[in-house]
Amino acid sequence: MKINILHICIASCIAVNILLLSACNKLVQVDTPDHLVDSEVLFQSKKGYESAMAGIFIQMRALNLSMTNGGMEVYMGVAADEIYPTLVGGVEEEFFKNQLQSSNAVVSNFWIYAYRGIYRANLVIENAERDQMLSLTDRQNFLGQALFVRAFLHFHLCQLFGDVPYISSSDYMANAVKARDSKSIVMESLSKDLERAAELLPKEIKGERVMPSYYAAIALLAKVKLYQGQFEQVLDLTDEILSNKNFTLEMDLNDVFKIKSAEVIFQIESTVANTAVAMNFLPFSPTSKPMYVLQHDLLQSFEVEDLRKKAWTESNILDGTAYYYPTKYKNKLMTPIEEYNVVFRLAEVYLMRAEALFGVKDYDQVLSTLNSLRKRAGLKDKKYADAAELWEAIVTERRHELFVEGGNRWLDLIRWNTIDDVLGASKPSWQSFAKYLPIPSNEILLNTHLIQNPGYDN
Repeated sequence: MKINILHICIASCIAVNILLLSACNKLVQVDTPDHLVDSEVLFQSKKGYESAMAGIFIQMRALNLSMTNGGMEVYMGVAADEIYPTLVGGVEEEFFKNQLQSSNAVVSNFWIYAYRGIYRANLVIENAERDQMLSLTDRQNFLGQALFVRAFLHFHLCQLFGDVPYISSSDYMANAVKARDSKSIVMESLSKDLERAAELLPKEIKGERVMPSYYAAIALLAKVKLYQGQFEQVLDLTDEILSNKNFTLEMDLNDVFKIKSAEVIFQIESTVANTAVAMNFLPFSPTSKPMYVLQHDLLQSFEVEDLRKKAWTESNILDGTAYYYPTKYKNKLMTPIEEYNVVFRLAEVYLMRAEALFGVKDYDQVLSTLNSLRKRAGLKDKKYADAAELWEAIVTERRHELFVEGGNRWLDLIRWNTIDDVLGASKPSWQSFAKYLPIPSNEILLNTHLIQNPGYDN
């Protein structure tokens, strides 16, 4: 019988892989016990749980340009209206033209690695829920971390693919034949995961913010509620984050994405190399063409005085042509490690709050919130003539603050239902069905209960 590669990992293999990965990583400062050879043994000690969670986050950084390691920035930035590839052909061109095949290797890796992480998180959840050995504090912490991971991965899957299977157990036999759940059901399910995670995770802010905390959980929950149009809840959640003085906007834009940035709420650590984003966006030398170049329309949309354009973009001039590229992450070299993958930072919380305030028609507070970010960017306070102009200010600030970051531009165009207008105007080959990626053809072959998205061949 065929078993879906996404949903089956024999427990002993999972444990061995987790331990091998975590042994060289400082996510947890523990010696990996040699005798932990299967999941039943793995979850018999606190060190085992630490190794399991460390392995999950290492996997999220393991594959270059996976969904959680630069893929959202690069490929969804290309698919949207932010950047374009300078190399002709290959998977980048499929994303740029929004003409993806269901056999596309990048799309397949997005799906496979996300569900692999979900499977591992479910192992932690199931074992922590029945654990009688851990202290209550440790048990709650591991359970909360795993719930956050499960919610985070499901969130991105359903934003990229639409309806997807919501996987809440490690029963690989059931998972291998799981049909797609509606996007609304997935969002509700992961909301419950995040609400529960927030009840379990610590509020203390320590160190480099590389493990999920209470604030990471409510930041993602605020994003979910924003997408669902539940604005009052967004305001409650974002206000709580903004009231915590441990989080502050970095006034020097060059410090925003550094490891010790006070703006970071959650980031994924690596002890092997700097970010895949920097490695792919930054050119090899001042005389080489960048692999990905910022779209002219995006560059032109910045105000002349905007420090974000000055701090977060640079150009190489070749044969009289300037090629602008993103420089939010500054270090292309593998070492010394100065930057991790930033998942949530305070500026996004400001932007979520501004949009929620607009939703409840508190227009003056919208302006005040936006102006906090504009001040940091060296810009004058924004004024508005009417609600339509204020909404455009929100859209513009999100575009300028979050460009090539977490795939936010692509996700915004979908949830605002403006993707057809925006990409239809800039991409002659654009078709509406392309707002969702194709379900990988190999997954449909393995699980006949998966139905392909409209517009794609199996």
